[in-house]
Amino acid sequence: MLNMMILVLGLLSASAGYTPATADSVPQPSVKLAQSPPSFLGLLPDDREAIYPMGQFYSMGDVALYDDRDSVVGKKGPPLSVTKDAYTGYTEYRYEDITVGLYEGMVYYVHADVDMNASASPGKIKLNGKWLFLESGGLALALGQPDFEAEDGDVYIRDLAAIKIYRDPETRTIVGVDLFDTIAF
Repeated sequence: MLNMMILVLGLLSASAGYTPATADSVPQPSVKLAQSPPSFLGLLPDDREAIYPMGQFYSMGDVALYDDRDSVVGKKGPPLSVTKDAYTGYTEYRYEDITVGLYEGMVYYVHADVDMNASASPGKIKLNGKWLFLESGGLALALGQPDFEAEDGDVYIRDLAAIKIYRDPETRTIVGVDLFDTIAF
């Protein structure tokens, strides 16, 4: 009982003279006004947040991980071809710019072939709705350093999703990019 009284007295004395803070009395963080974003990412360090809000990769080529088959067709239209791998069970929908890997009707990976020498759209992908140049400077600004470096490319992991930048083993030029669920592979 004595312990309880000491506790109550301690709480009362600690709050004596205390007034709750109001919005006027608390220093407010300065607000940084957004400038109009550049048309391509990898140009400014602040654009890193635009690529993966909350530290995540969620879409490539306008297709999000875990979209269903109907969402993919709604976004991209009918595929140029559809193939099913009997061994893995994955069905691939091929489009002009990407290949979408579905399993049981859900997107588990998105792949883009890259031609760094193409004149039409050399070395860029649409990641999280923003265009990203795939040159080393743009990648470093937008994605930071790779989490893993392998013979065939670099891997960037954000939560349960990852981006793999495939490189030619001899020339180290970028030849493809995958967005995939790290749990599925």
